[in-house]
Amino acid sequence: MNAQEKKLMDNVWQFPLFQAFAQRRVHRLGLGYEIKDSPFPYKSEKKPVPLTELETAILCWAGNGINGLILGDIDFTLNNYMCWVGRTHGHACNDQHSHLLFINDDGVFLYRPLEATKMVEIETPEEREKLLTWFRKDTVKLADGRPDFSSAGVLKLNAWSANKPGATLFMPIVDITYEYINFLLIAFSDERNQVIDARTGKPAGLKKWIDNGFLNGPSLPMSLMDLFVYNVVVAAGHYMAQNISLACAAMGLGNIVWAGFTPLVVMGGTPVTKGLGFRFITGKDGMPNPVGKDGYIEALCPPYFKNMDEAVNKVLDIKCGRGGLFSADYPGKRPWQDQQMACKAVMYSKETIACVKDYCNYVYDTYGRFPATVDTIQMPIASTAHHLDFDFYDKYYAPGTIRKEQRDHMKVWHEGK
Repeated sequence: MNAQEKKLMDNVWQFPLFQAFAQRRVHRLGLGYEIKDSPFPYKSEKKPVPLTELETAILCWAGNGINGLILGDIDFTLNNYMCWVGRTHGHACNDQHSHLLFINDDGVFLYRPLEATKMVEIETPEEREKLLTWFRKDTVKLADGRPDFSSAGVLKLNAWSANKPGATLFMPIVDITYEYINFLLIAFSDERNQVIDARTGKPAGLKKWIDNGFLNGPSLPMSLMDLFVYNVVVAAGHYMAQNISLACAAMGLGNIVWAGFTPLVVMGGTPVTKGLGFRFITGKDGMPNPVGKDGYIEALCPPYFKNMDEAVNKVLDIKCGRGGLFSADYPGKRPWQDQQMACKAVMYSKETIACVKDYCNYVYDTYGRFPATVDTIQMPIASTAHHLDFDFYDKYYAPGTIRKEQRDHMKVWHEGK
């Protein structure tokens, strides 16, 4: 970073968290935007100004960046964890299969930094440069230009401001399958849950294990299992959006957190528009189900895996295979003074693994998808960052609507543009 970029980073780093809480607001009217309807019709006469590389890098890191290593300070067993790398937001079992996609005038990008080097990554002002380094190294371009979401994909009340020239649109993408299979390992080894398919009233591929007494814990419907995993995993997308919103407050950017869109259309699951070009499969219910973006986001199910046995084996390899999280030859960093402490974790019995495979195969064979009742890939929320047209707010709103950080933003971040 140059001297000016370092100064900007210092200013953001010193912005008080509780001040960001107090001053976080939605500001929808950006440079070049237009509101046609009353009570406040307005057309911005100013040209849009895109976010700089540094602005985008800071927001990506705030949303889904690496901040060091997790602690793993847990009772009973360590084996629930899916990764030792910590991020700026929490995630169930520290699964790392939530992704941050963003769209600007140049195209569609995926931000995905992967490695942590120490307990706290950014301890000194000099280390703040990592935000820009990670952004340049670990951002991949998926497509040129802004995708067409069509009027069917976005509600009118959001379409006018959500994806305009000059704005950067952040869209968290959440793959449910990794944590779902991981949780099944927990549910069948620790809780011994008996999962029932409510549609038939019979065990969901688990009759053998219930009859022989291995699964002797509480009974629950498969739909409740789906909903439980959905709730804990999809929360990561909302954390990302909130973090980006608070970072925008600190930087003096306008921000909109919104959910008025149809993921099926936006991700490209209908003939209406290509959208983001995700891959869909059709379940036995006849509905398209998003499963990935080829080469970048690939869920634990066909067509990316031959069958659900292979999908379960993938999770086991991550955790206890060669070079896995709990193996003696894990190549990354772990949080403890004794790097081999993870090897003491008790792993899964052959019965537990068989239960998980039987359940997953039952779901896919019966419903033609995994999970059965919720989409495999979720797009729960969106966040738009842009530069504001102050003339609109000065015309219609009370004093104090535009804060000093916002009013000074162009002078500070764009050298007076």
